[in-house]
Amino acid sequence: MAVTDLRLIFDIDGQAAVFCGAPKHLAELSGTDEEKMIHLANHYLPTGTKYEIIDSSVTDISDRTFRNAWEYTTGAAEKTSADLSDADLAKYQMSGQMDHLP
Repeated sequence: MAVTDLRLIFDIDGQAAVFCGAPKHLAELSGTDEEKMIHLANHYLPTGTKYEIIDSSVTDISDRTFRNAWEYTTGAAEKTSADLSDADLAKYQMSGQMDHLP
């Protein structure tokens, strides 16, 4: 499985949201595929957001027919986004942590 096959899934107002990392950005990150996805969650989700890392084969996200009916249910693999380091904030030219969902 390639890191580009991984997705972040999280809740936005009772509906499931899916976030896919850009291949170019993922290639610039170091670490394991899971560590790269955790970094994306910390970068793009507000601190404290609950999420899971899933493989694209888990669900067919290309079929958007009933997308508004998708629901996120927490599972055993759920993680919580954390603050980016000061070095990462500087690297991304961010003045502070993300405070809203993408």
